[in-house]
Amino acid sequence: MARINKWALRLSVVPAIALTSGMVTAGGADAAASVSVPYECRTYVQGNTHPVLDYARGFAVTAPATVRKHDRFDVTYDADPITAYAEYNKIVTNVKFAYRIPAGLAVKKLRLSGGSGLGTSKNKVKVQGDDIVQTSSGPFEGGVPFDLPTLKVTFKAKTKDVDVAYTVGGSSYADPGFYWYRYQPILKEWGGFECFPDPAKPTAVLATTHVKK
Repeated sequence: MARINKWALRLSVVPAIALTSGMVTAGGADAAASVSVPYECRTYVQGNTHPVLDYARGFAVTAPATVRKHDRFDVTYDADPITAYAEYNKIVTNVKFAYRIPAGLAVKKLRLSGGSGLGTSKNKVKVQGDDIVQTSSGPFEGGVPFDLPTLKVTFKAKTKDVDVAYTVGGSSYADPGFYWYRYQPILKEWGGFECFPDPAKPTAVLATTHVKK
């Protein structure tokens, strides 16, 4: 039991960098700059959940500055590359990102392209409730960087004289906005890594579009 408690404690207080690298800082006014999104996260150790503190992921979103009502237009979502820390993530599978569908826009088309280090991974995207959910099956090896495909979404503007904001999705551990399933080599067990946008921090806006009158 002492060994279990030792690693449970270590995993509870380990900084987020121990689970993945590629931390980013907030982007500037350029919509294509990477913006850091703070998440509330937890992982699993022998059936028990343990918090992962100060975790963030970066996203670069490119969107038009202005459109008109009824216009169709493209927005690209590009998540920062991931390098899972091998000590805690020897193998990573079932990676998931969720993006919130902005109020006032309708999704008309979804496409994935590019990416690197994907191996035999199956990459999919679909609308699920209020979110666009992108998944990659893996497997990915800990310590080896990989970059999920860029997502291009064709939206249609349904309202006018509004600013629409692009943000990540997810709302709880039951509805995560970022997720993976990993093999932990120290305890030799599989478990989930679950995250959703940190409700204690301001919503990170990745880009905006103004819908004209």
